[in-house]
Amino acid sequence: MYLIKGTRIGIKAGYCLLGLHIYYSDMIIYGWNSKNIKQAELDAYQCPKCGEKKSVLAIFAHYLHIFWIPLFPFKKSAKIVCAHCQLDTEEKTLPDEMKVTIRQLKSKVSHPKSLFSGLIVIFIAVAFFSFRSVQNANLEQSYVENPQVGDVYIIKGPDETSEYNHFLFKINEIEEDSIWVSFSSYTYNGLVDKLDSRDGFYDIMYSMHKGVLVEFQESGELKKVLRDYTASAGFDRVIEYTEPDTSAIE
Repeated sequence: MYLIKGTRIGIKAGYCLLGLHIYYSDMIIYGWNSKNIKQAELDAYQCPKCGEKKSVLAIFAHYLHIFWIPLFPFKKSAKIVCAHCQLDTEEKTLPDEMKVTIRQLKSKVSHPKSLFSGLIVIFIAVAFFSFRSVQNANLEQSYVENPQVGDVYIIKGPDETSEYNHFLFKINEIEEDSIWVSFSSYTYNGLVDKLDSRDGFYDIMYSMHKGVLVEFQESGELKKVLRDYTASAGFDRVIEYTEPDTSAIE
């Protein structure tokens, strides 16, 4: 199999394999290809090589692809192939009057819908994730407005300079407009769905007004609310709080 290796500005490396242009940048594979979308016999065209008047006009759609999935077509091209001697004549080398005829024929040929499949997939993905984002935002809003015992809040500390700037607290009791919470012993460097196996929530509680939850949300410090989690997540784990040893500090 014959491969030609090449490079392009802004692209790591690429290959041209039997007319299929493929480039890859890190883990994204992309390029362009062409597909024959229409063929028609041309009895009036005389082959410049053998003189026969029996040729075939082939129209091609050129399209971009990502991971070999057609993204969208960007142009059409045409060529004439002699049925007798197989001479392949590109559109750009044809006489001007023949170019006009071919342009008219190309304008009447539509791009296959399959060549837009990549755009359709992207549109569906964007619509799906947008819907999920709105759905999750509405769900989080309902959690904040109607807190329940057992809810776990992940907060990003705005003044914490360490990368481990996410702390967790869990609602243990609710009394009218007040909630009693306990904090986890560990801080994290991002969102988590379960506690570290050595982590847990302290056995002491602090009181705060329900409105603080709204303040966390409005300030952007609230990153996630967890509810209906499984036991394997470790959010039911309780650890004993011990006062720090200050005897060595003078």
